[in-house]
Amino acid sequence: MASFFTPYFFLLVLVSNIFNFQTSLCDLRADEILIENICKQVQDLQFCLSTFKQILHTHPYVPNEITRASLSQSLQNANDNHAFVQKAKAEAKDKELQDLYAICVTSYELLTSLLQDSIQSLANKDYNGLENSLFKCPRFVSACQNALGSKTTPEMLDRSRKQFDLVLMAKIAEGLIPK
Repeated sequence: MASFFTPYFFLLVLVSNIFNFQTSLCDLRADEILIENICKQVQDLQFCLSTFKQILHTHPYVPNEITRASLSQSLQNANDNHAFVQKAKAEAKDKELQDLYAICVTSYELLTSLLQDSIQSLANKDYNGLENSLFKCPRFVSACQNALGSKTTPEMLDRSRKQFDLVLMAKIAEGLIPK
């Protein structure tokens, strides 16, 4: 009697596994589309895609988690950039260049503070506070780049571009959070 039902049981298990596999593939594809749609809105699509691949470790991707990961990466990058501009300021021989880097130091201090506020607002589900903080972030990235103008270095230009994209990634993801 048991042998009569055994093939049906295995068939049922096989069909169930196939269904679960197809469902998980659909979820993965939906996650990929969500990330691609965010990344299409920034300056460097490949940087955005590779960053998300590095910082997002679990599926499904939900806007709150994407925002949190983007904010954390943006804050880490802002801290690195802050240290970089402090060092550049200290090494600059020209007083004018020191003054320009001083603007960058202040800009990155303000950016770091806003990103910390954003992370706290997200944790508290204070979406208005999150939106307000994120709204201000791009201007501080731009302030440094604008201050340096033609005196910028290729490395600083790259750092600013990546920082700007990270802030945009967080802003775009925040806009997807159901409120």
